[in-house]
Amino acid sequence: MITTPDKLRLDAAKLDAYLEAFEHTYLHFLEMGSDEQEQRIRGSFAFFEIRDKIEGLMAEMEELAGHMEVCNAILAAAHTRGGCVV
Repeated sequence: MITTPDKLRLDAAKLDAYLEAFEHTYLHFLEMGSDEQEQRIRGSFAFFEIRDKIEGLMAEMEELAGHMEVCNAILAAAHTRGGCVV
């Protein structure tokens, strides 16, 4: 499958939806889970660390999508003029 700016944006939106659903379920699970406070705190910390990393990746994907659109426009313009871009 070819990676396009729209595919990156769609993947980022899917990740965001998965995170939202997982966050709700996971945090509810922690509230119902074990009575051991330290284990719950570590679990919460791990979840939010993973969420922050994924959100960072989503931001990078959005930036890359913008760069790809610029590159595609440059290549299209060069192709239209019959030139070659290296």
